[in-house]
Amino acid sequence: MSRDRWILEIYRRAGDPGSLVATHEFNSLASLRITIVEHRGMTFVIREPAHATATDRKTLLDLRAQGFDMAMRA
Repeated sequence: MSRDRWILEIYRRAGDPGSLVATHEFNSLASLRITIVEHRGMTFVIREPAHATATDRKTLLDLRAQGFDMAMRA
């Protein structure tokens, strides 16, 4: 089954599965990025859609380099 949306899980603390705050689905990477920036200080798990490109992945890596605590899953 292929995904057609970006899925964002927001956690209070890294590595604590009981700290899930919210799960959101996005049609665009831009919308997902805005939500990440608005929730600075949280931990994020991002599940990318089947149509994600190398440029999309680079955008997420740039966010991680800016200090956001995030993990990407295919």
